Amino acid sequence: MAGSRRGSNSNASDRKGSRAGAQMRGRQRQRGMQAPLDARPFDAVIDRLSHDGRGIARWRDKTLFVSGALPSETVTVKQTSAHSKFNEAKALDIIARSPERVEPVCEYYGRCGGCDLQHLAIEAQVVAKEKAVLDQLSRWGGLTPSTVLPPLRSKPEGYRARARLAVQWTKAGEPLLGFREAGSKQVVAISSCAILDPRLEKLIAPLNDWLKAIARNRPVTHIELTADDNSASAVIRHNRPLLENDLAILAQLSKTHTFNVFRQLESGGSLLDLNGYECDPRLNYQLPAMSESDDGLTIAFHPLDFIQVNPDLNRQMVSQAMSLLDISKGDKVADLFCGVGNFTLPMAKRASEVIGIEAQESMVVRGRENAKAQGLDTVRFVAADLEKPMASALLGRGDVDAMLLDPPRSGAAGAMPLIAQLSPAKLVYISCNPSTLARDAKSLAEQGYQLEVLGIMDMFPHTSHVESMALFIRNQENT
Repeated sequence: MAGSRRGSNSNASDRKGSRAGAQMRGRQRQRGMQAPLDARPFDAVIDRLSHDGRGIARWRDKTLFVSGALPSETVTVKQTSAHSKFNEAKALDIIARSPERVEPVCEYYGRCGGCDLQHLAIEAQVVAKEKAVLDQLSRWGGLTPSTVLPPLRSKPEGYRARARLAVQWTKAGEPLLGFREAGSKQVVAISSCAILDPRLEKLIAPLNDWLKAIARNRPVTHIELTADDNSASAVIRHNRPLLENDLAILAQLSKTHTFNVFRQLESGGSLLDLNGYECDPRLNYQLPAMSESDDGLTIAFHPLDFIQVNPDLNRQMVSQAMSLLDISKGDKVADLFCGVGNFTLPMAKRASEVIGIEAQESMVVRGRENAKAQGLDTVRFVAADLEKPMASALLGRGDVDAMLLDPPRSGAAGAMPLIAQLSPAKLVYISCNPSTLARDAKSLAEQGYQLEVLGIMDMFPHTSHVESMALFIRNQENT
């Protein structure tokens, strides 16, 4: 009997503990707290790759996402976060290696928050990215393209023509110039970067030296580097005035290493030159000729404008988009989210009328400048929010033959009513986010469009980011 009572009391205690634990977990969920972590490393077998480039395993009947792991590998992992439906971990040791695993090309891999796929062979990276886009389209959009194009690719290193470097100052007054760690505000100081345009990479060391020389003031917060077709430039962001001697050293540095220098207060506003005067500079890049009678285009942009960071891939992308749209004289074309005219201006060389719509007024100004400089009078640029009625009034109804849209990562959900109103016969969608492409592709299918062609573009080698291009054709019964 005594044993029975002890068992009974123990069971009662367990039930109370269970209820208390459930109540605590409920309170944690209500407060948005994570489930407790298992701090002990353990081994896991990786089944496949996630859409963001992490290995996926099963552990204790939950999905486990493992950074740094590849399919078919057995890895020792340590959990980094726990959630109700999945857990996250990082690979500590590779017990059984994938044949597609390679040595990263960058010495900062694993610390820097960029280039998270350097451990995967470049050919396998492209295959994984294409699979991720097709999977998302099928799973969330219910769509499969009739044709899959060969991926557009560029050189895997030295391709990036723009980078924003963070500056962090240690308590001892030492500057850290580099990129932030994954999921952290901590800056990883770098002296090189394998994916940067060599003209930009060679500026890292001298800029580091300059930061050390001005450390007593600690004014700089970021340095944005840009390489165009002719030069390299740096925008120095600072939250307190640069001293006269600091500026003199920087001026000499720019002469020695042949790069342009502009300044901007961290609070924003116009760019300043080294003498403190407001300036409105232009950089430029070339787009190739599309035919024997075409001499190409020069696109001018402000150093802070959005541009594609991989110039070689961008030229391929524009050429492919023009081929898919197959614009003829007499066509009226709309370019949504047009920026400075990267696609708008090539289309204007072919169509009788092109309208480019962009929410940011400053980039619309640049688009108009570019059209005038190229002598193109078949195009107009308009500043408008595509989710508001003004854009509908600008474009009219049902009189657009073709359309191109290149939305941000959030996609083009807000522009779907406008697309339905204009009802172009063909539409090219440039995407930098497979999930929003899948969502918007489903909306287009509901409007009567067929997904004819899809192709990925490896704009960012060694990262899990993927761009894609899709051609939609309106079904004849919907004309």
